[in-house]
Parts: sequence; structure tokens; C-alpha cells
Amino acid sequence: MNKKLIALAALLPCLALVGCAAAAPVRNPSFSTVAPAKPSPTPSNDATPAADGIVDSVYVEVFPGGTFKSKQGCRCTLPNSAQELFPAGTPVTFMKVTMIGEWKPSQGAQAYQDVTGTTLKGTQFDGRPEPAVLDTADGPAVAKGARLPWLPQGLFGSPRDWTIPNNKERSFGAAWYLPAGVDRLVLTVDIPSEGKPLQLVVPLPTSATSAANASGE
Repeated sequence: MNKKLIALAALLPCLALVGCAAAAPVRNPSFSTVAPAKPSPTPSNDATPAADGIVDSVYVEVFPGGTFKSKQGCRCTLPNSAQELFPAGTPVTFMKVTMIGEWKPSQGAQAYQDVTGTTLKGTQFDGRPEPAVLDTADGPAVAKGARLPWLPQGLFGSPRDWTIPNNKERSFGAAWYLPAGVDRLVLTVDIPSEGKPLQLVVPLPTSATSAANASGE
């Protein structure tokens, strides 16, 4: 009997060790795949253009600006009428037009685009049969106040050899008298080297449409 007790006592530490080993949690190493952090896009500080487009290698953006009342009339009349079409006090809408050169593989190492002779001829307000009339009396001063040259020719110092660099902006200002009731300008940017004029439908800002509607009341 004493021998059995002694043997049992000797086995107890071993049983305790086995029990402890069984009770200990099994740690299985786990691996989880962590995707690399993607950089968050940085919001652009540039305003969104109201209209934009391209014909071939010159991308054009249009940004409507403020609306002001003309200090001078247009000194223009409709056919068979002696009444001035846009007298002093007519609302005028101002816009910034931006041109950006777009490189094409066929151009090789050329780093610029030819925009010689660019005009805005053919521009008119949607729903109106007559051409839109530029405010050449007050418009240049408003463009200067906005730190923009007046019309395409204001960007360049000579009447020829107009070029703009690829991937860089070149902007000018333009302003048109607002007829009553209009809400969109159909802007024609005619760059001879592009092969055909680019027409952009530009929604007028609220300040312009409100002024146009008020002038028609």
C-alpha cells in the first residue's frame, strides 16, 4: 500500500504538467494582407469651367465672370431701325476664355500650338438670330481689372505668329451685351490651324440671367 502511494505521489507532478500543457492556448500565427495606402486625390483649386472642348490640338475652357452695366452704348442698330440696340445701362456679361496646347504624336518634339488669327466671330446668344455684340467700350477696362488681356489679340504683341505652349494655360477676357431673356451663350472660338471653329454652349450665371430678364421687363 505504501509503495502504491509513493508511486502515485511521484506521478502527480507529471500529470500536473500535462494538464497545464493541455490547458495552455495554442497560438497559431496569423497573417493578414494589408493593402498599400492609396494617396488621396488632392482637390483642385481651379474653378470648374462652364463649358470646354477641343477640335484638334487646342483645348478651350470658358469661365463666366461677373455681370456689370455698360457705361456706354454699343452705337449699333438693327436693320431698318434707328434705335440703338444696346444703350448705356445695358447689362454685360464678362467671361474668361482659356486655351491650352495639346501635343499630338505626329508633332514630334513640337512644344507649342499655333493659334494665329484666333477670333470669336460667329458667337451669338442661344435663341437670338443676330451675332452677340462685344462691349468694346467698357470690356477692355473690366478685363484689365481681372488681370486678363482683352480678346485673343491682347495675348500677343504682334498680329502674327501666335503660339501657346503645350500643357500650359493662356487666357483672355471678353464681354458681351446681354439681350433680354437669354440664358446661354453659343461661343465660337475660331482657331484657323484647328481646321474648323469650335462652338461651346455656355450657360450664363444667375447674375447674368437675372440681369437679362430684368432688362426685358
